[in-house]
Amino acid sequence: MESNYVRVGGKYVLRKRIGGGSFGDIFFGSNLETQGDVAIKLENLNSTFPQLVNEAKIIRSLRGEGVPKVFWSGTEGNYNIMVMELLGPSLEDIFKTQDRRMSTKSACMICDQMIQRIETIHNQDYIHRDIKPENFLFGLNDKESTVYIIDFGLSKKYRESKTKQHIQYKDKKSLTGTARYASVYAHQGIDQTRRDDLEGIIYVFIYFLKGELPWQGLHLKNKQEKYNKIMSVKMSTTVENLCKGCPSEVAHLLNYCKGLRFEENPNYNYMREQLASVGRKENFNFDLIFEWNKFNHARAPEKKQAGQPALKEAEPQSQQKHKKQLKKPRKKQGNAQQEIEGEKNPENQGEIREDDCETVAGHRWPEFCDRQKIFSFRLKSGENSPMKVETEENTVGKRRDSGCILF
Repeated sequence: MESNYVRVGGKYVLRKRIGGGSFGDIFFGSNLETQGDVAIKLENLNSTFPQLVNEAKIIRSLRGEGVPKVFWSGTEGNYNIMVMELLGPSLEDIFKTQDRRMSTKSACMICDQMIQRIETIHNQDYIHRDIKPENFLFGLNDKESTVYIIDFGLSKKYRESKTKQHIQYKDKKSLTGTARYASVYAHQGIDQTRRDDLEGIIYVFIYFLKGELPWQGLHLKNKQEKYNKIMSVKMSTTVENLCKGCPSEVAHLLNYCKGLRFEENPNYNYMREQLASVGRKENFNFDLIFEWNKFNHARAPEKKQAGQPALKEAEPQSQQKHKKQLKKPRKKQGNAQQEIEGEKNPENQGEIREDDCETVAGHRWPEFCDRQKIFSFRLKSGENSPMKVETEENTVGKRRDSGCILF
């Protein structure tokens, strides 16, 4: 039966395409040995700026909670491939299902986790450089309240791993990342460091608290004019006006991030303490119970069975029907150039992404919004098959070796 599917890495099969764009394709897949669900990302070797190999290398090197696991990566046929941990909806997906409204408690708990994830990455010598709600996903099942950080395609080292020597100050750089959440320094062409990731997180925080940012929805003749206008509005908007209606700690956080020096080591604990202060004033605890998953927390947790595989199996429909189904955001094709680190990447090659955050960059990773439909999907032979595969059938009990992917 599995011969009808495309196999990669020997034991992973592609079951349904769930996203993609100019960078490649994302598939929902599974592990033949454990029947666990996985996410599979494919990138054509002929991409103008291939980055999947570098991205897989970075993720494999990172350790800590909220960093997705890479189970396998390599090249087969004409494609770079990465098989990873299956994750849940993005913060942007959740925000849309909540009619773009979020409680102060949920926004604070999310921001607290985002700061922790970025601290984990910074402590391991990398900066992310593309902070936005689409690049933070919730986990699944017992990790449904854990925020994961994804999409390291634009990440780079800000210091040497052995010597901890910080990069030198440089300017006249192209903007890399998503314009809506980019720091003012990034807009000005200054090389990004830790402070820029943190400023982006606070913009996301304000976005969740207020529902929008002042520089959203700008309509100009071309993208460059639009990005210049975003920078202009962002620089002319005072912290006081931007944070109006928010807890006072939000302005403190933004001022702190803006005041960090190029090489300064951020005080992540101070930032998290500001969030805790909001909780004390408004009388809530960081219990990781969000308004959209209170029902799940009210149920008794299931006990883990002995010998349970590391990868989670698809949930039966009887359990899935209780979970809120998320609407899948519409895709918009973008043509922004992509930047990677390495010899193939020109130093001055930047990337500016749509500020409306619904470009293909927003679909770099699976956003499993309709899990019941995905889990019930079974690809029939020759029906909507994304590709064909040469498969050699052996005797029962022996491993079936798949040929290369044919496109």
